[in-house]
Amino acid sequence: MSLTISGNLSKYSQTQLEEIALTDRGAGAEQITADIDGDDPEAHKPVELAMALVELVRRLVKPRNARQTAQRFIGLVMHVTPDLLGLSQREAAKQLGLTRASLSKTSIRLAEELNLGHARWRKQEHSRIKYRSAQIRARLYGRHSSQVRGDLKKGQK
Repeated sequence: MSLTISGNLSKYSQTQLEEIALTDRGAGAEQITADIDGDDPEAHKPVELAMALVELVRRLVKPRNARQTAQRFIGLVMHVTPDLLGLSQREAAKQLGLTRASLSKTSIRLAEELNLGHARWRKQEHSRIKYRSAQIRARLYGRHSSQVRGDLKKGQK
């Protein structure tokens, strides 16, 4: 069997061209077409990545509010790679002048906004609802830690 293929394929021998024509050797149609046309199918990737990064930054930044922007950035980091900072959520929140709950809520809302899915370190949604309901009941019945502990009561030093 003999094939005659025209185009920019000077880097291939006639035997290699015949082999490429008969099988893609797992390369896929895009790679074969790129080889024939002399294009690099990966060439557009840096542009796509740069555009995705710009979009991420645009969504994180709150104009004229550096504190909220920092909170959203740290919230994203804590969602995606919580060990990267080397800080617990409580420690990171303290450095930002926030509560742990506030940073956690920012992280959860940002993950939902960016469609990142559920982080493995987070409580499941049904667990969060149960904990929240228990906290509300404890406040109603006067058993919440902020109502019981003397060091948390207002006006005490």
